[in-house]
Amino acid sequence: MIFTRKPLLEILNPFVQTKRLRGKINIQKPKPPHFVKATYLALTKPFFHNPKKNLPLIDLCTKASPTRKEEIENPFQKILAQEALGYFQSSKLIAFYHANPMNSIDHFKAFAAFHKEGMLMKGLGKKTLEMAIKGTPYEAVLDIYVSRNMIVFSSEPKIKQLLKISKRFPQLILMAGVYEGKFLHIDDLIKYSSIPNLETAQAMLAQNLKSSASKLHRQLNSHQTSLLALLNDRQKQISDSSE
Repeated sequence: MIFTRKPLLEILNPFVQTKRLRGKINIQKPKPPHFVKATYLALTKPFFHNPKKNLPLIDLCTKASPTRKEEIENPFQKILAQEALGYFQSSKLIAFYHANPMNSIDHFKAFAAFHKEGMLMKGLGKKTLEMAIKGTPYEAVLDIYVSRNMIVFSSEPKIKQLLKISKRFPQLILMAGVYEGKFLHIDDLIKYSSIPNLETAQAMLAQNLKSSASKLHRQLNSHQTSLLALLNDRQKQISDSSE
């Protein structure tokens, strides 16, 4: 039995390293090409007119403000603006919300909750809203309409219902509102919500007037009633003594 050592069975791969024959290339001072090659390179060298030649430095600045594009009139945007102005003029209560990101399901639930109370939740763009209320008494609204906003229009001043629905959707942050043509802060809306409506206030006033009249009637008749009771007691005493 013949034993061979392991090194004799291995295949040795030679190590190959490439190397230039005459050293590295001189990049800073390259060798000039051959005359024929230099001729062809000169003939095929591209040439073009430089549009920035002899321009001042202010025109060579690459960060110059771009030219403003000409605005194109959008008929559909005008229709939306007229519709929004009609909502502003016909609504007794208008609420302005800052809308944080919310999914479509929550958005539909909020729209349905406001619609159930007779309110309309609508999203309008900054340009459309500016076209609608520019030059109107509602122009001050543009100062708070700077990001993604939502507007709720209500033909009736249902402030309590509005605040109740707003608590159910934290993505909608109430900022301000317009009540009976007056621009109000959220604190003022909360204060107005504690005031009862006209029918309740009239009923409370009628109840107070009725109770005051009854109290006055009792006070005016108290002396006569007391005098009559004393006279009846005296008459009873006299009749008892005579018998």
